[in-house]
Amino acid sequence: MAVHQTVLQLGPLDQGRTVTAEEFAEAESDRPWKYEREQGRLVVMPPDDPGHDRSSEPVRDYLGAYRLAHLDLVEEVVSAAWVRVDGGTDRIGDIGVFLVGIRSAVSRPDRGPELMFEVVSPDRESRERDYVKKRKEYRQLGVLEYVIIDRIRHRVTVYTTSPRGYQERVLRPGDVYTSPLLPELVIPLRGIP
Repeated sequence: MAVHQTVLQLGPLDQGRTVTAEEFAEAESDRPWKYEREQGRLVVMPPDDPGHDRSSEPVRDYLGAYRLAHLDLVEEVVSAAWVRVDGGTDRIGDIGVFLVGIRSAVSRPDRGPELMFEVVSPDRESRERDYVKKRKEYRQLGVLEYVIIDRIRHRVTVYTTSPRGYQERVLRPGDVYTSPLLPELVIPLRGIP
């Protein structure tokens, strides 16, 4: 006899609720809110606003076009890239870039992307999460480059792996984003941040 398990339905009122990794993986969620898990507790984030979309879509478009021209290098460009940091924390990055290589055999959410992009939301909690918590977690996961698009401060902060941790580079409107991990990619930052 098959046992029927009830799927957890998550909504905005579940902020702070204790959720296991298994429950989170199987849960259905009310849209348009976004959900992460931090130390076993649910974090409910407001839906992306039009400013967020205007900051992320051009980057996603450039990355998608680059992937099509470099299928031997880029395996996937994933919006809402789910990664499991540890047994208590799951994150949803805005854009994850997964490169072809040794990690290709590991599936998500246990595999972190080689590059992760986040667009900062205006509230203090989001800023803290993107600049401090996620930077540490993504480094721990082996994300080789972490890019924070900050439309409020009009800058893009790029953290690239070095032997001593992440090296920081700050870009402003008018600059271009390039990466040693994606040769020949050039993303102009006129209007993105």
